[in-house]
Amino acid sequence: MRWNERDTRLAAEITLSAGGRADDRVLELGWRVENVDNPRASVQRDLRISGVPQSALSSWLGQMQVVAFFPHDLAIIAGEPDGRRRFLNLELGKSRPAHFADMARYRRALQQRNALLKHLSESRFRGRAPLGNAAEGLGTLGEWNKQVVTYGARVLSQRASFLSELAPILATTHRELSGRDEELNIEYSSGVNVSARGAEVVEGWSGLFSQSLERNHENDLRRGTTLSGPHRDDLIFRLGEMDLRRYGSQGQQRLAVLALKVALARWVAVVTNEPPILLLDDALSELDATRRKRLLEQANGFAQSVLTATDLKLLEDTAPTVFRVESGK
Repeated sequence: MRWNERDTRLAAEITLSAGGRADDRVLELGWRVENVDNPRASVQRDLRISGVPQSALSSWLGQMQVVAFFPHDLAIIAGEPDGRRRFLNLELGKSRPAHFADMARYRRALQQRNALLKHLSESRFRGRAPLGNAAEGLGTLGEWNKQVVTYGARVLSQRASFLSELAPILATTHRELSGRDEELNIEYSSGVNVSARGAEVVEGWSGLFSQSLERNHENDLRRGTTLSGPHRDDLIFRLGEMDLRRYGSQGQQRLAVLALKVALARWVAVVTNEPPILLLDDALSELDATRRKRLLEQANGFAQSVLTATDLKLLEDTAPTVFRVESGK
């Protein structure tokens, strides 16, 4: 948004091809400052599809499939677990919008459960209020356990299924980019402390999550928070037997994240029947010539790929349409 302006808008004319026929749409994303002269000025978001306002971000996001790599995406491997959970939620939700709804319901139930646990923990410490009773309109632990398990099991199941589908594509893509036989594996470290194997169905995850809550009952009460569930999930990336987060070089981590994004784009094309747009921001500069050529070959395999580079020589092995940006134009 420019200085002294009160709104800004981005728009894209897109053509979808799933189902074998062209479907033209206009996506718009806008922001508007309200009560600009008031200390409580706020920024409102406006989402539209072909002029029709959208109230849910999830319905807007799923319209156009985009997979993007940015240099800061190395944090998916090298960073903290919450970044890997954000990656899971966003990439899974864009292709399967029901995941956004399940995640939102789980968060609401989790917040209520944690509020009750905190109240019960404080009451126990002060010697007040029996633990089994409802607490000042917060409900009972059994009620919130049921909701947390219902929606949490769906999230766990969706994540496990997604990763089991993505894993073989990732291993193949990494071999193609690296030129080596080392296999890149992605492991699901679920927040209910069990292996995902044999538990991909919702009913299986419900039982496992319930058991985990029961085991952690006393610890949850003592700490006033929920210690198990999808909000504790993590991912482990292994190159052969090596944990990339702990022992991988920056070059190995970078190539692994690039392989992850290309593999994700391949997965999206399969599950949505819509070729995604692949965006690669400064992805070539730290690769050697051989791997740069391999990445360009991967990018050429998609209907539309957009790459940024500061040196045109990095793109000399391909024949792209070139847009130059100088002085902001």
